[in-house]
Amino acid sequence: MRTYAYVRIDPNTQENINYLFFFQNFGYSVPGQRLIVEEVAVDTSIIYRDKLINLINYGLEEGDLLIFKGIDCLGSSFEEIYNIVNTMEDKKIKIICLDFSKKEIIEDLKLIFFHFLKLCSSFESKLKNRRKGNHLNSNYVKKVGRPEILTVNQKQEVLDKFKKGYSVYALAKEYSVTRTVIQRLLDKSTKNLNTIKRVQ
Repeated sequence: MRTYAYVRIDPNTQENINYLFFFQNFGYSVPGQRLIVEEVAVDTSIIYRDKLINLINYGLEEGDLLIFKGIDCLGSSFEEIYNIVNTMEDKKIKIICLDFSKKEIIEDLKLIFFHFLKLCSSFESKLKNRRKGNHLNSNYVKKVGRPEILTVNQKQEVLDKFKKGYSVYALAKEYSVTRTVIQRLLDKSTKNLNTIKRVQ
């Protein structure tokens, strides 16, 4: 069994932490080459967390152990977190979430952990559908005029900055377009990428 550790840090963080020592304090010795640190904001979708996706799909093998601090390391929503945890379960990858338990999540602990994530994911889905319905039923004014266009380079810049934690509002303001234009670009990019469950 090989032991890996994954750490998500916020962009431009001022923290200076020795993560090898951090995990060692919990009793786990992680080789330096198996410590994966990724700089992404907490609300960045799993599809933009390249290091985590590559680790799960191409680095980890059956029987390996992955240690991470909290569930925010695994996605920006409970749906993403639940799906990626199930993906690791299908690949028989062992996991430890230090915020949940200091030991491997197995047996009854696993049932509780998975059930909790499923409940949260279901609630989150219902809440999104509710908000979506309210939005469709609300009155709004459709803007008429020349479509706002971003160049190919600008589109890539937007995607890169979004991955680093820029908000939709900040990007729309910087590129002088509406938030709808930015959101449409992000949605299109998401559809063009395989989900974590499809990439094996």
